Amino acid sequence: MNAIGVDVGGTKIAAGVVSAAGKVLDEVRHPTPHSPKKLVEAIAGAIAEVGDGYEVGGVCLAVPGNILSTENRVIFSPNLHAIEGIPLKDELEPKIGLPLTIENDANAAAWGEFRFGAGSDVDHLVFITVGTGIGGGVITHGILMRGAQGAGGELGHTTIQATGPRCSCGNHGCLEAMASGTAIRRRAREVAIERPGSALDRLASAREILGEDVTRLAEEGDAAALSVLREAGTWLGIGLAGFVNIFNPEVVAIGGGVVEAGDLILEPARREIHLRATSPMRDLAEVRVATLGPKSGVLGAAALARGADSGEYVLGTP
Repeated sequence: MNAIGVDVGGTKIAAGVVSAAGKVLDEVRHPTPHSPKKLVEAIAGAIAEVGDGYEVGGVCLAVPGNILSTENRVIFSPNLHAIEGIPLKDELEPKIGLPLTIENDANAAAWGEFRFGAGSDVDHLVFITVGTGIGGGVITHGILMRGAQGAGGELGHTTIQATGPRCSCGNHGCLEAMASGTAIRRRAREVAIERPGSALDRLASAREILGEDVTRLAEEGDAAALSVLREAGTWLGIGLAGFVNIFNPEVVAIGGGVVEAGDLILEPARREIHLRATSPMRDLAEVRVATLGPKSGVLGAAALARGADSGEYVLGTP
């Protein structure tokens, strides 16, 4: 039977009705309200809209931040504070009339890549999404790792530089603070000052530098922009090398907007994995670009609305 996956982000709510084979039958996108009441109403409305006319057995809501799974609520979400503390299952199930599962958004995206994307041919996957922030998920023996409270898999908040910049989570030197799109923009501003006369400096003098600007200038050969991306790729690789050592995956799948920089980011990341991960783990792990793009969260959430083995819909934790 079909399921609905809902990916709630800081700027948009994406909902899709998905077949058991992973085909998106219909989808909607709406802006994310930033008040708790309007947010709940918008999520319920998106579910009702996308599910109209389809037979649906269950819904999974993929949400940003740390989840306390026993209470089905987000306890901290740096980019969407409005969702914090809402008992999502209690609030939404009566409105939608369907069983509802709550999952971290990066975990849902990881499950999407595992079921339908870059990890569909393996049993052991580390997925990391590099965008404004960095999220991740880990699948081992075909099981999504969530930890004791359902809050596990926060790969972006692993400390890789103890004296590094402050992260959105309050810590210093997290992988997110060193290699995310936000980190690239911050470092680009610093390098522009350090390298007067560079194309990066000239752009910074005219307007705010965006992540895509850094990629474009690097592709055009600007040494300052190239150094920013290589540095971010190096930090990304340092973090991934640790994950390879810990989880021993067959595949490391990297998604998110930052991978549009291609080998400018991925080559230094692969180099650091080779240098820092230990054998035999490093010899097995293959770095792949995630294939599902922005649909990974909706597809993974819809798959998680079903029981992993029986195909039956579940109430609560999938």
